[in-house]
Amino acid sequence: MKRRLRSALAASMFASLPAVCLAAEDRAPDEPSKVAATRQELKAQLEGSKQSRPRLPLPAPTDEEIAEAEARAAARPGSRGMGGGIVNNGRLRQLHLDPALLGARNGGSREPDPLMTVDDTFKTMLFWIVSRANNCTYCQGHQEVKLTGDGVKEDTIAALDGDWSEFTPAERAAFVFTRKLTYEPNKLTDADVDRLRRHYKDLQILELIMTVSGNNATNRWTGPLAIPQEKHRVFLTPTADKFRDARSLVAPLDPAAADMTCAKPASRGELESREQVEKALDAARKRTPRLPMVGDAQARSVLPADWSGSEPLPQWALLLGNFPTGGKRLAEAFARVEAKSKLSPELKGKIAWVGARHDRAWYALGHARRRLNELGLSDDQVFALDQLDFDGPPAEQAALALVRKITVDPALVTDADVEAVRKHYSDSETAEVVYLATQAASFDRLTEAAGLQLEK
Repeated sequence: MKRRLRSALAASMFASLPAVCLAAEDRAPDEPSKVAATRQELKAQLEGSKQSRPRLPLPAPTDEEIAEAEARAAARPGSRGMGGGIVNNGRLRQLHLDPALLGARNGGSREPDPLMTVDDTFKTMLFWIVSRANNCTYCQGHQEVKLTGDGVKEDTIAALDGDWSEFTPAERAAFVFTRKLTYEPNKLTDADVDRLRRHYKDLQILELIMTVSGNNATNRWTGPLAIPQEKHRVFLTPTADKFRDARSLVAPLDPAAADMTCAKPASRGELESREQVEKALDAARKRTPRLPMVGDAQARSVLPADWSGSEPLPQWALLLGNFPTGGKRLAEAFARVEAKSKLSPELKGKIAWVGARHDRAWYALGHARRRLNELGLSDDQVFALDQLDFDGPPAEQAALALVRKITVDPALVTDADVEAVRKHYSDSETAEVVYLATQAASFDRLTEAAGLQLEK
């Protein structure tokens, strides 16, 4: 039974695509990180990530930061194993992103939603799978720490890498869905959501989609920016013999390659023709959402007080209105991306278009097109963005090239990719390019998995 499960999982995960083989020696600045194939290699990679060279400046913590971290740790002993200490992800955000773009990130901003019922530890397992599929070492390490802090045994964590036979059918269904929404969101269908309905209620499915979509956004910030793991975390723990040499079925590896660090790049295939895109957008205008929507009054309660968007309210607001607290957090984050970023409205719209185009997120693509049209771009100019060598200033070409890679293959971003953007933009602006790409990845997955109907 166990062998059949692993074989079926392998067959569903890997298509016959050309592999990019990464040698096992240390990475050069212009090469991406290798993929750890086994549990032992993953632990070594997590430990080694403490020495990662961040791609945006991240100075050593100040005495004030250390004191604040120690105070947080004292106030939150344990804290799911994280300890409340120095967190490099948060530090990099605070150093380079405008607080107005991030919004409130403490106090009541993390209040639990009373209507969300999926177990937090289980959602951390999903985050572990997302991070493994994206080869995001920083987030991977954090999920390991949280799971251990929640009392999850080492063998259970190791089994998340593809030996799912001991998990319940409901858990396995969520794992398969998570891996697909992460790695191949363009292939998600009604049948994928229907398979979840055998085990979960519709609001639980929405909660799972919101969780996995957000996890994908976080991976696309911490991974491409090579944020170093905090040095105090412990990863080199004993591994059971049964998992020591078992090759991952979740990580983006080529199953046929002799080189155990050979990565299979995510492939969405050639971009569709303009005619095919128009047909897909037209179909999105006629489809029925897969998940329940709320009325305008309830949806308006999750939008920012200064909301000045379109009327009637967009479908994504009617979807997020299902959750009074969690939905509000996410709705406000999406609204801030459009209103608070320092980047030009045109560049923001182009980032949204490129992300949605490569994710095949038709609802999001329709929104991005409308934004660009309202800014004065013709449809010809919008569709020209599909070309790698589109006629635009070098700064935009570098920024959108980075967005493409973050969207499809975040694990393959290199120092050179980020440096190409830094030649034209400040560190703060470069950080915003990355951040907007991460939010597009979240919005794409949320709206397309929910099958939202594109407004006419």
